[in-house]
Amino acid sequence: MSDLVLAALERLPARVRRFVVAVGALLALGAVMAALTLTASRGGQERRPAPQHPAATVPRTSPRRLPPPVSTAAMLQARRVAKRFLAGYLAFAYGRGSARAVRGITQTLRRQLLSPRAQLTPVERRRRPRVASVQTVGTTPVFVVATAVIDDGGFARYRLRFTLSRSAGRWAVSSVEEG
Repeated sequence: MSDLVLAALERLPARVRRFVVAVGALLALGAVMAALTLTASRGGQERRPAPQHPAATVPRTSPRRLPPPVSTAAMLQARRVAKRFLAGYLAFAYGRGSARAVRGITQTLRRQLLSPRAQLTPVERRRRPRVASVQTVGTTPVFVVATAVIDDGGFARYRLRFTLSRSAGRWAVSSVEEG
């Protein structure tokens, strides 16, 4: 029986094969956990903790929460800059704008955008990209990572990840990692 299953798995594409193996592993893990839970609930009497006297208990204090690395106001500013950047960058990326029209970027990134780049196909030029969502995560008081989900009408949405840095009290996009 196992030879038959192995032969069937070998005929599948590598990506599908990994998915099938992962699902099988999760099902096996779930079965083991269910068996252990059932065994533990049937076996013996439940142990109850010894009663404690109220005077013997020590008051618990919750751990102090650290402030977020980026304040809420600064995060809102970074998010606004990210949205303004996306409006210009997507127009530029799809051949409808220039690198000079992209707002909210550092001079280093502007130089990179002005350098020669790959030519767009006519199909890519016809697409109309729109931002489906933007997520920002503050990592330090002067650094935010943003991820935008872009839907351009192609086969699938894609993620565009970029970083914002704070300098002289202003947020600016300093790099684009994907897209």
